[in-house]
Amino acid sequence: MSRIPVIIDTDPGHDDAFAIMMALASDKLEVKAVTTVCGNSTVENTTKNALNILSLFDRTDIPVAMGRGDPMLGKLDRNGGKRVHGESGLEGPVFPPLQAKPVDMNAVDLIAKVVKESEQKVVLAPLGPLCNIAAFVLSYPELLDRIEMISMMGGNTFWGNVTPGAEYNIYVDPESAQVVFQSGIPIVMHSINSVHLGKVSDKDIEQWRSFHNKAGKFADEMMEIYTIYPKKIGSKFYRICDAHAIAYLIDPSIFTTVLTHVEVDLCGQFTRGRTVADLRDKATKKLNGAADKPDNCHVVTDVDSDRFVALLTESIRTLG
Repeated sequence: MSRIPVIIDTDPGHDDAFAIMMALASDKLEVKAVTTVCGNSTVENTTKNALNILSLFDRTDIPVAMGRGDPMLGKLDRNGGKRVHGESGLEGPVFPPLQAKPVDMNAVDLIAKVVKESEQKVVLAPLGPLCNIAAFVLSYPELLDRIEMISMMGGNTFWGNVTPGAEYNIYVDPESAQVVFQSGIPIVMHSINSVHLGKVSDKDIEQWRSFHNKAGKFADEMMEIYTIYPKKIGSKFYRICDAHAIAYLIDPSIFTTVLTHVEVDLCGQFTRGRTVADLRDKATKKLNGAADKPDNCHVVTDVDSDRFVALLTESIRTLG
């Protein structure tokens, strides 16, 4: 069986790093490229972080391209990313001097190149703001039918994390997110609410440490920083948010989804950046005139936490 070709669009980010490790460890996925975007830090920092992660695991054969440094409108508000991930976006681990460099091509054009050259339809896995993905949609509409699906981490169905009404990745660039949701590409949305159902404990971190391998050491170093914010707000568990988007590609049966219509609030005084997912039943939608809105997104509503954490743990053990 051929592996699924995947492009990871990312703003590493500790949880992004776990997602990349999961993808590298899987025999079901073939990471064709990594593209970087502003979000948890500047795009210069997130690019350096992505290169460091791939170099650590001897995967510099995977091309990395730098993407958008600002949202579609305005400037990057990275306060939410800085609170959780630190100034560099990936505080904690110490990497050797970096030798690898990004390719001489921007992220959007690299996505297009990979999609054009792939014998199979390509899956996009955006783990940060959707600046690059929206730019690809607008720049290469003729290639959209060559995208199998998008498995993304972002959005919210109830509360947000950066504001009461919005999750960080969408809040940073809601205009780009709206372009993506209206693109016609099949989407699976792992919202901030669903990823909080995947609970990593101190016992899990101890197990990763016990592997005495490169991935386990890296995971342990990251969690020294990544656990600080959850502990400050009184949580006994930690959420490896972005890894959900990759886990779905490896084993979708871990997740429960609802197919419905989603769009992004672009102008709400208190809710700008909210992903408005219509989770009403079909009869209610029809009665209230919403039945004609197209179902454009599989919204994750439940996660088997034990199986998710087991897959993450196996990935760390396997990667070595």
